[in-house]
Amino acid sequence: MSASMSAGLSPVLTELDEIVDHLCQSRQRAASAFASEMFFFERIAGVVDKREQERAARYEGATTYSSQLGMREIFAEVGAALRLSEWQVARKVSVAWTLTNQFYETLCDASCGEISPEHATLIAETGVVIEDEAVRREYEAVALDMAAEMTPGQLKPALSGLVVRLDPEGTERRVREAMKRRRVTLRELEPGLARITADVPTAQGVGAYNRLRDMATEIFDDNAAEKAEAEKTEAEKTQAEAIPSAEAPGGRDGEERAYDERTHAQIMADVFCDLVLTTAAHGHGTDEHARDALNAIAPTVHVTVPATALAGQTVGGATVAGFGPVDDETAKCLASIAAAWIRVFADPTSGVPICVDRYRPSKKQRRFLDVRDEQCRFPGCRRRARKCDIDHAVPHAEGGPTCLCNLEHLCERHHTLKHSTDWLVEQLAGGILRWTAPTLRTYVTRPPGTVRFDPVALIDPDPHLRHQLALDPAPF
Repeated sequence: MSASMSAGLSPVLTELDEIVDHLCQSRQRAASAFASEMFFFERIAGVVDKREQERAARYEGATTYSSQLGMREIFAEVGAALRLSEWQVARKVSVAWTLTNQFYETLCDASCGEISPEHATLIAETGVVIEDEAVRREYEAVALDMAAEMTPGQLKPALSGLVVRLDPEGTERRVREAMKRRRVTLRELEPGLARITADVPTAQGVGAYNRLRDMATEIFDDNAAEKAEAEKTEAEKTQAEAIPSAEAPGGRDGEERAYDERTHAQIMADVFCDLVLTTAAHGHGTDEHARDALNAIAPTVHVTVPATALAGQTVGGATVAGFGPVDDETAKCLASIAAAWIRVFADPTSGVPICVDRYRPSKKQRRFLDVRDEQCRFPGCRRRARKCDIDHAVPHAEGGPTCLCNLEHLCERHHTLKHSTDWLVEQLAGGILRWTAPTLRTYVTRPPGTVRFDPVALIDPDPHLRHQLALDPAPF
């Protein structure tokens, strides 16, 4: 930060400003070192080929590629020198080759310290599935702009959405191939505890998890209400001094009332076992009516499906909110049995939702913000919108209107941060938020759903495709 900008800061914020500067410089040096490392790891792939040829010549033309002994001995050598496993070496070689040969601009930006190694790796590993070179270049340009504003945790799902948008046919094919790999596995975690892992199609997986959560929530809330009511009754009896001497506070005739003290997570695990083992949650209701209520809970899955895909005019584009793409057949099936639809009208250029509608209109602003924000809008936060507060960017007490252009989702932690510290936020057009930190640095967050529409709107006017792909290695 310039001296003129930091002149008005307090001594503490001035010190913080200096520390942040040094940290940013350190990250830039680390990114440059990463790019240099990738260059050398990429060369290892060539050395492996040469070593296989040497082995073939030494053993009179014997085929050695199938055994991959040359690769294994070289990876073992590199791993021993760097104290890495051979698997880690193999992954680095793969990422290095992808960056050098398919995402050269990303590698150059990392060399300049403009993006971190984590961002560069995510861009390469997510985009490598795109086969068309022109589409891959478009993906890379948009991905680099997003990387400048997002944490790696935010960038990963955003890049997946970008691939869906730019390569719908390829995504549809990959989704169908992935569904063939569904399975259930079991392993022991520790004595007395095992883990069941189910790799299932996205829509079914989200629906199953949501049903378990809803059933556990109903049980947990009932338990809490029962305990609170009992404690209230005991308190009233004590205050009125109406408890018979023969009756203990916990119950009649000296009996102590037992309550269900399980946590929400424990109840979810128990419901899961009941449903799998008995097809019904028999063990989680105090009576038949309660058990019937639990079994009647149906899962909720929020799926976004382009109208053109439902009509068969386009391929792909259907996604489960917050998780990823689903195949067209599943999307159409879910749409046909949905109890209600929510229509989302998006800006044709930026893709930001501008209107949300449904047959029974109620709480339209909340539905709009749920679709637009998806998560807390503070830089780096990924807490789901349903667990966040809806905040006025300009406080209502200061005249801020209750309109979509002045509302955003903030989790409790960052809601408090906004109102109780020197952090400031301004909402720009299209739901974009510009945050100002106490040191006067600014950070921009965009609505996550933007990348699933037209990514061209996100490209910086100064394109990243300014580096010319050279035959010689990059000088870093």
